[in-house]
Amino acid sequence: MNIFYFGLEPLKARYTYQLSKHWMPDTFRPYVESGKANFIDVEGDFDPDQQIKIGAVLDAVGRGKFAMSQCSNFLDMLNNDLVKDGDVIFLQDYWHPGIESILYALDLYGIKVRIYAMLHAQSVDEYDFTWPMRTWMRGFELGLDKRMSGIFVGSTIHRDQLRAAGFEAPIHVLSLPLHKQMTLDVLPNFSHNDPKEKKVIFSSRLDKEKNPFFMLAVAKRFLNTYKDWTWHITTSGKSFKSMVPGVVDVLYQYAQEEPRFKLLVNLTKEEYYTELATAKIQFNSSLQDYVSWTVLESTTFGCDVVFPDFRSFPEFIDENRRYVPFDVHSAYSKLCSAVMYFDLKNKIQKYDWPDIADLGRRMEAYIVINDVKEELNVWHEKEYCEFLLTTERIDNE
Repeated sequence: MNIFYFGLEPLKARYTYQLSKHWMPDTFRPYVESGKANFIDVEGDFDPDQQIKIGAVLDAVGRGKFAMSQCSNFLDMLNNDLVKDGDVIFLQDYWHPGIESILYALDLYGIKVRIYAMLHAQSVDEYDFTWPMRTWMRGFELGLDKRMSGIFVGSTIHRDQLRAAGFEAPIHVLSLPLHKQMTLDVLPNFSHNDPKEKKVIFSSRLDKEKNPFFMLAVAKRFLNTYKDWTWHITTSGKSFKSMVPGVVDVLYQYAQEEPRFKLLVNLTKEEYYTELATAKIQFNSSLQDYVSWTVLESTTFGCDVVFPDFRSFPEFIDENRRYVPFDVHSAYSKLCSAVMYFDLKNKIQKYDWPDIADLGRRMEAYIVINDVKEELNVWHEKEYCEFLLTTERIDNE
């Protein structure tokens, strides 16, 4: 069996480089080594210095060019008789321009493959940037759904939204595919016993669905009270960008007024993870996250968290760390509680969310290799998923 993997653009400024070039290839490695599968990374045309010029998550033009070049390369493989019945196409993002050309060619060749995809949000989410595109995009989404063998999502509420929109393929709720050990390996000397600074970190994008003006209001109130704390906003990009007019200027203006409010740009992955490793609390004000890369990475490095009681977060964030959405006082109060936890107990809160995400990542490969049609939910069936992987190891032996 060939696994044709269509990764995302390997932007070193985002998680997509680690995910596509390291985490997912390693996820399938045990099956490759056992002879059950071949893992084929379908390359795309990519400029390693590419920046996001227009777009919220990936570049508006770059996404299409990269995806379509992957499709072109796959079609060459198909034309050279390298694709067989029973092979698998794995799309790291459900939105993959050019995929229709592959479906068209496969039908004409009479080759039957299974297709899987990670679905990050899409037009079912009223807070996602694709929501205004739903009038034309929904038909494409549902058409592709007819060809899917399985869809991977992060949270149960997202699965329910997809069902309500008419999706029919099996939908597996598996968190986000974090590779916990590879994440920790970026900072080989990190220890959960290392001292933490009195620092709150905010590492979400500054776009509308991340609610940056609300974040700023909370930061101002917090810093006004806690005079020995700092508040750091980070990006791996060369500069801060936002689709919200004026927000970057407002943040820089406040940073000039309050030196404890720091805007950090052009961070390497090591520098970003060091920020997480030395921070006590991560703050999130998102309206849109289905789980969150930020929560998984920050808790991997021992941060406590304060998140809104909204959308996917009640499924896994503790109630005492969730604030009333859009309520500055509630968010401030939860931050005060988190500060007190550290100050009184001098102990890092331990969360198992990175472990669950790591389990979900490995379940993706298990589902693909074994053609699992039973829908799985790693948040609600953690022990069962662990049992399945244990059984798989026994079978391999």
